[in-house]
Formats: sequence, C-alpha cells, structure tokens
Amino acid sequence: MNFVARLTAIVLAGASVVTLTAAEVPRTYRDATPVWPAHVTPPAGAPNVLVIVWDDVGFGQFGCYGSPLATPNIDRLARGGIRYNNFHVRSVCSPTRAALLSGRNPHAVGVATIAEYSNGFPNSRGGIRPDAGTLAQYLHAGGYTTFALGKWHLAPMADASPAGGTPHWPTGRGFDHFYGYIGGDMNQFAPEIFQDRERVKATAPRPNGEPYFLDADVTDRAIDYLAEQRATAPERPFFMYLAYCAGHAPHQALPATLAKWRGKFDAGWDTVRAATLEKQKQLGLVPRATELPPPNPGVKPWAELSADERRLYARYYECFAACMEQTDREMGRLLDWLARTGEMENTLILLVSDNGASPEGGAEGIWNEMRLFTTSQHGTLAAGLAHYDELGGPLTYPTYPIGWTQAGNTPFKRTKGTVHEGGIRTPLIAHWPARITDAGAIRPQFHDVTDLLPTVLEVAGVAAPATFEGHPQPPLAGTSFTYTWPKPSAATPTTHRTQYFEIYGHRAVWHEGWKLVAWHPSGALFENDRWELYDTATDFNESHDLAKARPEKIAELRAIWEREAQANDVYPLDDRFLERDMLRPPENLARTHLVYHPPLSGLHKFTAPERRNRSMTITVALDRTAIDATGDGVLVAHGGRFAGYALYLLKNRLVFHYNYAGEERTTVTSEEPLPAGAHSVRAEFVLTKNGDANVTLSLDGRVLGRGHVPHAMPGNISHETLDFGCDLYTPVSEDYAAPFAFRGQINEVVIDTAPPL
Repeated sequence: MNFVARLTAIVLAGASVVTLTAAEVPRTYRDATPVWPAHVTPPAGAPNVLVIVWDDVGFGQFGCYGSPLATPNIDRLARGGIRYNNFHVRSVCSPTRAALLSGRNPHAVGVATIAEYSNGFPNSRGGIRPDAGTLAQYLHAGGYTTFALGKWHLAPMADASPAGGTPHWPTGRGFDHFYGYIGGDMNQFAPEIFQDRERVKATAPRPNGEPYFLDADVTDRAIDYLAEQRATAPERPFFMYLAYCAGHAPHQALPATLAKWRGKFDAGWDTVRAATLEKQKQLGLVPRATELPPPNPGVKPWAELSADERRLYARYYECFAACMEQTDREMGRLLDWLARTGEMENTLILLVSDNGASPEGGAEGIWNEMRLFTTSQHGTLAAGLAHYDELGGPLTYPTYPIGWTQAGNTPFKRTKGTVHEGGIRTPLIAHWPARITDAGAIRPQFHDVTDLLPTVLEVAGVAAPATFEGHPQPPLAGTSFTYTWPKPSAATPTTHRTQYFEIYGHRAVWHEGWKLVAWHPSGALFENDRWELYDTATDFNESHDLAKARPEKIAELRAIWEREAQANDVYPLDDRFLERDMLRPPENLARTHLVYHPPLSGLHKFTAPERRNRSMTITVALDRTAIDATGDGVLVAHGGRFAGYALYLLKNRLVFHYNYAGEERTTVTSEEPLPAGAHSVRAEFVLTKNGDANVTLSLDGRVLGRGHVPHAMPGNISHETLDFGCDLYTPVSEDYAAPFAFRGQINEVVIDTAPPL
C-alpha cells in the first residue's frame, strides 16, 4: 500500500497516531499528498434543533392555550406548528430537565427532585448520573454544534462553582458552550451568570439603552452564538437548549411592560379561570363538556377577599403577565433572526414548560420569595402592601398567590409539586416548516418529556448508542412522537403506553388511558394514602373518581406502579419538602473552621460555611496602612438585598448588618472609629434557642460594640453568594451600593461555626 492510500486508510479509521516507516515518509511537501481528517457529519437534511423551556408555566398560561396573557411569539409558533394537549412533564424543574436531556425517567438517572434537595440516595444525586448520555452528547458525537443557555439546575449544588465537578456542568454533558445560571431561579436584574464555567464579572445596560434584563441577555447571547456558528461552520446543524427564567419567580419586568398590565386582573382569578376554560373550548384544546374542578385547598373565592387583598393580589399577577410578555418579546427576536437568515425552514423547535404553575406564593403572595427559603414562612398581606408600588421591579422578588396558580393550571386540579394534572400537564408546541405542515393543529396523544430525546434523534439521523464513551447506556424510557405530525394522525393511538410519576411521596401511574394517583400528606404513612382512579379517555381533567366503582382496576394499576417504581429506582420514597433543603453532604457539615485568602468572591450558598441554626464568628485580618484611615468597604457579605448578612466599614466604623428576608434589618456599629494600620476585626453572632442572636464587634480582642438580632433565619441565607472584599450583585445593606469594594488589603478571613442548636 502506498503512502497516500495507507495514510488515508489510517485517517478514515479514526486513528490518533500515524506510524510510517522511514522509507514511506516523503522528503518534502512536493512529494506528499495531504489527507484531511474527516469530520463527523449528520445525514443530509438533518435539521437544526431548538428546544425552548419555560419555567413554572401552567397549561393555561400561554395565549395559544387560552390565557389572557400576551405571548404573541409563542402563539405564532402554535399557528405554524402543532400543539399537544396531553403532554406530561415532571412536577418540578430539575427532574423534567433531566428527563428531557437524558430520555430517561429522572429517578433512574439520579434526579428525583430539584438539585438543592438531593438526599444522598442513588435516585437523588442532584445531577444526571455521569454514565447516562445526554441529547447534547449524542448530537455532538453525531456532528452537531451544541449550545446551552439560561437555567441549568442539573448540578449538585456543591458543584455550583468553577471548582465544581465537570461532569455536571453543561460543558461536561455535551454542550460546546454555556451561558446562564446553575441554580433554580435568578434575579432578572442582577443575576449570577457563568459563561462556560467562568463567572461573568459584571452585567451592563443593553445596547439599546434598556436596563440589564437576564432573559434579554440570554437571547442576545443565543443570537451571537448562532450567528458565529453559521458563519464559520454552516455545514453543521446546531442544537440549542434555551431555558428561560420566566415564568419562575421572581416575576420581574421593565417599567414600560409592567405599566401595560395595570388594572388588567382586577376581576380576579375566578373570572380569569372561567374565561380561560371557555377560550380553551373555543380553541379545541379541551372537550366542550369539560367543567372546572372544585377549588384547590386554601384558595378563597375572589368575591370574599377584602379590597386590599384584591388590590395586592391583582398586582402580583400583573407582574407575572409583564414578566411573560417581556420574555416572549425577547424570544421573538431569536425567531426573527432564524426567519431573516433562512434558518427557520429547517429548524425543529420544541417549546415546553417544565411543570405546572407554582404554589410557592402561598395564600397571600410574597413580595420577596427569599422569605420562603430563609424562614420557611409565606408572605403576608401587610408586607406585600408595603412594597406594592415596587412590585415587579429590581427592589422586589415577587411571586403570586395560589388563587392565580389555580387559574394558570386551568382546567386541572392541584399544582406544581403534585402529580395531579395541574402539576404535570403542560404545553408542548412542535414547529418545523419543512416537515410539520398541519399548521395550527392540536394533537391529543399522551406523550411525555422523555419522548423529546428519541424524537430529536430520529429526525437528526443519530442513533442512540448502546455504549457511549466506554459506558453501557441505560435504556431510554421515551418514544418518538414524529408519527403525530402528518395530518391523518390526529386519532392515532399513542406509542407511549405507560408512565409513572412521583414527587415528595405523591404517586401516580398512567397506563393506556387510565390514571391512578395518590396525593400524599408529608409525614403521613404511605400505606394510608387514598388512591384515586380516572378514565382519562372520557375524563379530561380528573373530575370523576372511579376508585370505589373499579377496585380491580386499582389493583391492576398499583401493580404497574410497583413494577415501574422498581425498574426506575423510585425507592426509597422521601416525602420531605423544605426539610430537604437542610441536607448537606457530610464533608460540608464537617467544615466548621474555614480560612479564606482574598481576592475571592462568589462562593455558592452550598459551598459557603454551614451556618443554619449555628452560631458563627467572622475574623478578618486587614491592613489599611497604605490608604487613608477612612477607607470603607465590604469585608464579608453573604446574600443580598433580599436576605443576608454583611460585615463592612462605613465612615471608619465597623458595621455588622443582618437582613432578615428584607423585612427586618438589624445594624450593629462600633462605638469608636478604627485606627489605620494592620488589625484583626471580629464579629461574633451567637444564636440562642429562642431563635434570636447576640452580636459582638471587636478590634484586636477589644470589644467595640454589641447588638441584638431579634430573629435569625433558620433556612438558607440567600440565593446570592458569599463574597470577600466586596458585595456582588445586590447589596445586603441599604447603607451602600454594590459592590462597595474594600480599598484596603484583606490578608485573611476565618469563619468558625459552632455545632447546631
């Protein structure tokens, strides 16, 4: 075999090392024939793929699904594509995203619930198990360029830093690039953003002069990525996973968008719910005979509310409506780019919501959702009214009351976090002009979020491998739904015959049109749960419980549930909710003496010292020899505007500020100024069994001030970071504006925590 033939054979075989004898090596390029390595390419005509995930949007919260909200760009995808009215997801965000990207049931890949609530069992690790390949990995190996943008929420929170485990970051799961945030929600005006695995240091106003807004920034970056990819590798299709922040709390928007919705929901949630159902009937999304189920527990009739309650609760939903419109408009810019560049025709767009509408606002809504996670308490009418004029802007972190949750999930019962249809049935829109020609149609087949991966692989011409990167692949749970795209398929039976659901002990199984479901009270005995039975072929929204009439069907479906639970690692069941947010790996809990050497900032709450229900001491070795003795700035800050604590210098005094969920602020200030030079300053935070705390400030061992914090936060301090020498994102204290960087030198920070009370 001559040189060229041999080299060609070696390259085509994929060899990474080419060995030739001395006699075979040409002396100069004139005697050699170049052979370029062949790139993997998908089959001719393989489409681009754009998966768009909205957050906490119920079945009835897009305009094209009957909502009064303004979502014109989502509606335009519905007009040009297909809507599904029997599509199912998981009841909270991380499991849905794990199922979408892996094509497998979430318990089976280690994501039984949200990443923050991992509990140390194999079914709840906080991220997709490393041996289970993802859609991005399979498509990338098949020749696609891959991008992930926006919310990730599939990394164990201890890995939520640049030092975290690569296998759980998007760039470790098959994505060439990532631009977004790692956790479950984010401040639209002041987000913690990563590009690939590096923190973006600062955000800035947009080129059009508008204030910074996260979903606008994510859309800008999506367009930038695609423009560069099409300019440099137009022969390669792209896969983009675009996960927006909306409509998860905080429900924020720019002032002009907020103003458009003033007074639009004064009629209340009962009126909106009824109007949504009527519109759904007109659109053909639900049967004409569908009736609204009884109100969810805790939801009062709008007519029974006080004037102040109606005024505040309507304002909360105005914020949600504005947030949805704001992000829909940003998404529209991406759709316009695809249309303008000719990419829309051969781009498969799949748009979903990750679960039903959220009940996290409780009965009265919350102006600052951090209150729920830091204190385990819902909002109050008085607190909401105190922030009424600021709701939806950068000074609030709001979410609406459960009456709007019920309206958003029309016509279904219950909510996110349960396995009744209100938690797990959400919109799905499929749009692909080159192949989906039954524009505006509705498909009734039961399908599941695990079906997206096999659907995409089928149209991309990429086979799901039996082994990937040396790992035997777990079996896929989903089935392709491309059979629903041709016009004659509207009455074709589903290919997805069985699907189980579980979250926080709530359990359900759907099998060939029948659904068995149990709502489980946290802490109760599982054997005491009452099972409900529905014939979904004739009962669209779980209105007629047949449990008493069909005990044999219950027995059949319970056996199927048990089979699916065993096959997918659903056991052990865990019915804890907020309590799971208190769990940490043993190594985290063992870190009671931590030494930090700035410059350092941006530590995630799960990598910060464990301080819940613990006393702590912060000791800072600083030096102000080289600057004016009045040099102010933050020494240590954990959290931000909506909850946290900070130790800082202000007007040459040492200050400790404790921000209790934005509603109660305590400031302890030294009684005398700090001298210049090198010193050790300390803040001691001593928690009592009554839930309050005493604070002592000292300089070089000498007490400078004392104070009392009337209420300490038992939960996570904040979604914002632990910072040294500055306060990133939003300020803990109203005394300063972020980042309020310290102008002296911090040599060392030591944080010591006591055993929990």
